Amino acid sequence: MNTANIGPLLVKLNIDVAQGLFIVGADQIEETPFDLTGTLLVTDLINDETALTNLTDVLKKRFGTNSQVDLYGVALSENNALGKGLPVSDLSTLGASYMTKLEADMGESLTWVLLHRSAENTVRTSENASKIDLTGLEGAETEEGYEFTLQPLIDVVAALRAPDGCPWDRLQTHSTLRRYLLEEVYEVLEAIDNQDMANLREELGDVLLQIVFHARLAEEQGLFTVQDIIDDITAKMIRRHPHVFAKATSKELASTQLNWEALKAQEPGHDKKTLLGGISKGLPALLGAQKLQEKAAKVGFDWDTEPPVWAKFEEEIAEFKEAIAEKDYENAELEGGDVLFSLINLLRWYKIGGENALNRTNNKFRQRFAHVERCVKDSGKSWKDFSLEELDLFWESAKVSEQKHSLK
Repeated sequence: MNTANIGPLLVKLNIDVAQGLFIVGADQIEETPFDLTGTLLVTDLINDETALTNLTDVLKKRFGTNSQVDLYGVALSENNALGKGLPVSDLSTLGASYMTKLEADMGESLTWVLLHRSAENTVRTSENASKIDLTGLEGAETEEGYEFTLQPLIDVVAALRAPDGCPWDRLQTHSTLRRYLLEEVYEVLEAIDNQDMANLREELGDVLLQIVFHARLAEEQGLFTVQDIIDDITAKMIRRHPHVFAKATSKELASTQLNWEALKAQEPGHDKKTLLGGISKGLPALLGAQKLQEKAAKVGFDWDTEPPVWAKFEEEIAEFKEAIAEKDYENAELEGGDVLFSLINLLRWYKIGGENALNRTNNKFRQRFAHVERCVKDSGKSWKDFSLEELDLFWESAKVSEQKHSLK
């Protein structure tokens, strides 16, 4: 059925979409993961024995043999739907008979949908056919649309994290996702710099996915949800702009609209014709170097053993020293870059991320220098009163303090 009609239909069926909703076509049910805790709406059912048997098998596996479903035949010509509740195990038998009989009684082909409701939506259709008035269904696609929601994306991420979801996504943590969030943000910046609005739209979506993913991880730990994030930032913006919002509440201001029509479209192509073209030039230099090397290594542009990697690093250091000795500082800058690039390659060989490694060193330097600063302050003297050797003693005492507190 037209996805623009789904919103009004759910309203008529008294489905609380806030509890979670996942919509999937019957022909995609076997390949599509979905959240088991929300309401499942299966569209585009057909009265075909093989199709109904496949659907029955999937639902039995996901929800259990004794689970209940609601089968609805929607007659758009009369603005109504007739529904019947039945065990999922009877879908391919009693369900098929019901579909055949109802279409014969109505004298027309019906649009069929199936609902498996979440625990929060336990009110079910009776086993006897019941009629639902869908007046207002036609023309439901208006300029105002329907209330905006992140629920579809939330449901996708929940499905990926589910026990039968994606193995890679199930392994992720806030820390492992850190790199990807950083990459996506810099790709947004590159799209802005290039004034590429189509790419900006896509990259903002990638950032939004990261936000929803982190929120899902937090929700699984009982910490906070996507709604908490939205409520907090909405309240903050209102609080910081009293001259604009006065006494308006966050709910009043967040009452935006959503057009429920979900069009299937191919992702627009990007001008990434070369192997390295897909790596953002806006990435931090260290992260960019690692991604360039990883991409090149995938097609075999890499050493097979470690010794040449070390040799290359030592070669670049020697060339850097030579440029310095010749006071050729323009070339020294280039050679210094080669040293850094070869060092990143060396770290990559040992599966060490250069960006993370340097961040840890930066944090370590901050901690140790803060200790030195406290020592200077506690002495009652100024920085100029200390020699480098004396300051270095403070630095060494910071290292001793770290060892005592198991800080490495």
